[in-house]
Amino acid sequence: MVPSTWDVLPSDPRRAAALARRCGVPPLIGQLLLNRGVRGAGEARRFFSPQLSALADPFALPDMARAVARIRQAVSRRESILVFGDSDTDGITAAVIVSEALKQAGGRVLVRLSNRLTEGYGFPATLSTRLKRLGVTLLILVDCGTNQQQEIRELARGGIATIVLDHHVPSASSAAEPVALVNPHCGDGAGRELCSAGLALKLAQALWPEDPERIEPYLELAALGTLADCSPLVGDNRILVSEGTARLAATKRRGLARLCAHVRLTKATPEQILQRLVPRLNAAGRMGDAQSVWRLLVERTSSGVERFAGMLGEHHDRSKALSRRILAEAHELANRMSFTEQVVMVVGRQGWHPGLMGPVAAQLAGRFGRPAIAIALGGRVGVGSGRSPSAFNLLEALRCCEGMLLRYGGHPQACGLTIQAAHLDGFRESINSHARASLAHRTLIPRLRVDAETSLGEVTPPTVAALPQFRPFGPGNPAPLLLVRRLEAQSTRHGAVWLNDGRVRVRAKGRAGGLVSGRCYDVVGMPGASDDGVVWSLRDARMCAAAGPVSEF
Repeated sequence: MVPSTWDVLPSDPRRAAALARRCGVPPLIGQLLLNRGVRGAGEARRFFSPQLSALADPFALPDMARAVARIRQAVSRRESILVFGDSDTDGITAAVIVSEALKQAGGRVLVRLSNRLTEGYGFPATLSTRLKRLGVTLLILVDCGTNQQQEIRELARGGIATIVLDHHVPSASSAAEPVALVNPHCGDGAGRELCSAGLALKLAQALWPEDPERIEPYLELAALGTLADCSPLVGDNRILVSEGTARLAATKRRGLARLCAHVRLTKATPEQILQRLVPRLNAAGRMGDAQSVWRLLVERTSSGVERFAGMLGEHHDRSKALSRRILAEAHELANRMSFTEQVVMVVGRQGWHPGLMGPVAAQLAGRFGRPAIAIALGGRVGVGSGRSPSAFNLLEALRCCEGMLLRYGGHPQACGLTIQAAHLDGFRESINSHARASLAHRTLIPRLRVDAETSLGEVTPPTVAALPQFRPFGPGNPAPLLLVRRLEAQSTRHGAVWLNDGRVRVRAKGRAGGLVSGRCYDVVGMPGASDDGVVWSLRDARMCAAAGPVSEF
């Protein structure tokens, strides 16, 4: 097992018991609810049964009223509107939602998705002239645009108004000033959990505030974008993912249904969606063909569905083959580094595919347990992506090195950048200097959030039966983990592992294979139901001194 630090949340037995009584659940479930900010029985009902009627007011988001007013003006005047989206799953699903909602409202809509390989990230300034020729007077940027001050000013000079729906953090300099900047990070905190697909759904909600049924066709897309972007599953996101995944298995989008069947999406759970569906949707954008994903999601003919599904399959296969080769080379470069000096692993090589730097950085960060940045060098310029554990703010680190970068942006744990190849070594030195200073005495050891310390006897079948109500699990709402101390491991000759506290015995799975029979452990895991009672899925264990003799069963 990889060693980790256990962060056991403080317990409040009195308040937990009172909340549990009001909700009719076991006391341990009351503590889990408190840990998720639930304070009353009404909040608990909404948490356990997320409903569309509980979605927050979309007009609480910055500039939403201005965006809706300008869109209604464009529709009434029969203006030509272009929706421009980023090339990842979040950007594509957001573009589909916005474009279809505008068409439903009577708008004249064109759609264009970015090609990061040829145009870089965000709206390319070179597209402005083409928009004028097409007669576009309103541009809606989704999943980009917050930090494109210059491009938006140039568009305005050319008579093109811009609306931005984006969740990226504004840079240190002032954000762009379009007609409307619908970005939760530019307001008082409302909707901070939303990704761009979620913001697109909120725009549709704002267009028809009295008719919530009109947003239902977009729910599975909002759930896809939210999961793909690893957005926290709290607030509106919990509702969107709960409602959207429930509709995904029976989606009326023929292309999406075809893709779900192809990847054998037997259960529309966040885990299956992230493992099977999202990689295929992301692959096309990384290979420079996000438009084929958009076409698949909106296609209605059988021949078109088969054509675009085939294209996605080809992109996925090619990206997998390229990723394997690049990852092997990246591991070779990483293994040559001094881990005491290189807190942030920065690897780069000529000839790497720029669209695959995100997955490569993620693999490196996962394997070595530290921030990683992978950079594809092409001549004098490199394009890269970074991924980081939660203990380190990668975006802040890039801000401290921005003098060496041509461009950068993203989130604290995921970012993109463009750099002169000649500055690569200096950038590596600079970002590691910042990392060593900012981390100081803190470490990058993985941390486990533990909800409560309990006993085997307290984890009753009713408690276990209530745990699935906490789904969907993900960032912001992790699967509940419990700590139980001083359990003896007992292995059977058939390979099963049991945990025994002298009064209760339960079967263990997951990371139980490393436990030594007869030894005593403190364990962290999640209980679940099985045919033989309660079973514990272990996440971590530490050997400890036994408190006394353990009864034999």
